Amino acid sequence: MKLKRVFVTGLILLLPTLITVFLLLLAFRFLNNNIAQPLGGFVLSILHLITGLSILKESSVVLKPLIGFPVALIIIMLVGYFAATILGRRLFSATEKFLFSKFPIVSFIYPYAKQFVNTFLNKEKKTEFKAVVAVQYPRLGIYCIGFLTSEGIREVKNNVQKELVAVFIPSSPTPFTGYTLMFPREETIPLKMTIDEAIRFVVSGGILTPPDLNNKQ
Repeated sequence: MKLKRVFVTGLILLLPTLITVFLLLLAFRFLNNNIAQPLGGFVLSILHLITGLSILKESSVVLKPLIGFPVALIIIMLVGYFAATILGRRLFSATEKFLFSKFPIVSFIYPYAKQFVNTFLNKEKKTEFKAVVAVQYPRLGIYCIGFLTSEGIREVKNNVQKELVAVFIPSSPTPFTGYTLMFPREETIPLKMTIDEAIRFVVSGGILTPPDLNNKQ
């Protein structure tokens, strides 16, 4: 029994690190195979044509990622600087409108991918959640975490004669999917949790609770 407990304790301590390393290795492999290697090979081909050095071709396996990753970072920085200009914003907007909306599969995937990135990664966008609330869903007496997103739809408010707010209710463990519902403002319970704390709470299935909001204290 002691050995089992020791093993379980060690597994609990090491498993998060192992999972993190595993995911980082998967991400590195994807970036290396799909970005660094192609970019590095392209740069080496140009250098080989210009200089004629055979060593560049012979050492391509080692040199491709060493060249590809810095080149990829430079391209990302250049795209970021260009996108910050008026011309860049207009160009990217036109590209999204006329290119990504023309292809059936791309037009279905791209808007959701962009929305996910803007919501969870881009802190400068106004698509951020406004606050964390608790609401009774899917029935009275059952409470769940939700994100206050907007003031709701005016036409619905006028019809029901109530002040409504839009609340996004995420699903576990993938918080970028869920339901968007409108609740009377008085039926929402504002929480002191931050957006990041609420996302961790949802992703972990309620295991990761902020210390100051934990029922054990």
